[in-house]
Amino acid sequence: MINYPANLFFDLETLLNVAQPSSILLLGDTDPQFLQPYLEQKAALQQNCSITSIVTAEIDKFDALDTQFDVGIALGLFENLSKTQGQTILCKLRDVLTTQYCIGLTIGAGNPEQNWQLNDLFAFALDRVGSYRADSSDQSKQYGLFKYNIMAYKKTPGWLNTDNWANPDMWNKYRW
Repeated sequence: MINYPANLFFDLETLLNVAQPSSILLLGDTDPQFLQPYLEQKAALQQNCSITSIVTAEIDKFDALDTQFDVGIALGLFENLSKTQGQTILCKLRDVLTTQYCIGLTIGAGNPEQNWQLNDLFAFALDRVGSYRADSSDQSKQYGLFKYNIMAYKKTPGWLNTDNWANPDMWNKYRW
């Protein structure tokens, strides 16, 4: 189990409070206890929130999932898988299972086949939420929290509207 810095969990809780999911997919070898404050908040508001958890040892169950979740969270997962497996999981999270998800992982350390660089993560349209250093004696480890939200993926450009849709240079010059 990976001991992520405490401020990574704080930022993750903040993202959950903004998203207000009613179903969460939790992937990896992290204790789901960090979700308890969010679950208590939902219970106080008399709202339901379900958590589906899949640990790394049972990642084969991930392939069978076909339920849509509001939010996906992956912590302690990508450090234990090959990069190819991790890329497959990111694709399925993005394309099939969720509209938004967060991942936490160690950046640029460890086995080269599992070594994730920032460019690898940005290629999946992930936004960096934060960078963190280890709380323990190993200050050389760098952790990252990244998120993906389809609604924030691409902003609509100003020129793409009904006023200028066909040909902005010829607008109102000719009657068609």
